[in-house]
Amino acid sequence: MVEKHSNILLIKEFHTPFDDLLRVFSNRSLLHYTDLNFCNSFPNEYVESWISDADRISFAGFTNTQFVGFVSAHLVRKHLTASITIVVLEEFQHTGYAKQLLTYIVAYLQKQGIARIEAQICTENTISVALFEGLGFECEGILHKNFLIDGELRDSYMYALY
Repeated sequence: MVEKHSNILLIKEFHTPFDDLLRVFSNRSLLHYTDLNFCNSFPNEYVESWISDADRISFAGFTNTQFVGFVSAHLVRKHLTASITIVVLEEFQHTGYAKQLLTYIVAYLQKQGIARIEAQICTENTISVALFEGLGFECEGILHKNFLIDGELRDSYMYALY
């Protein structure tokens, strides 16, 4: 049986850890294609330091009171640049929620005057490539051997939106 999800996503900014977020940070498969996959041995401390970073803005998505995932941007204010990380729970992937989260943070960052929004995407992660390209991000090139996944260095694409 396929569970249907509402297309309406409630997006909230967050500054403190919450249980659903801590579960994401301890789920190795969800963090597989992110630079966060190394932190699952100490999720609580890492999440708290990550969230308390003054140069980070984070939003969580919810539907019917269920946590869907989060999107976060690390800001380099001096250069008007932000680097995005997005994670959506497996049961909510391919539902349009990642697009809603990404669209939301892009609009937020642009209103804040951020001129360049970027994301590093593992070359194997074709779903994320399609998501970012669908929102107008452009591939600027390949970063060789800069993602450590399952003990192996992998290549990633650098995507940016101006």
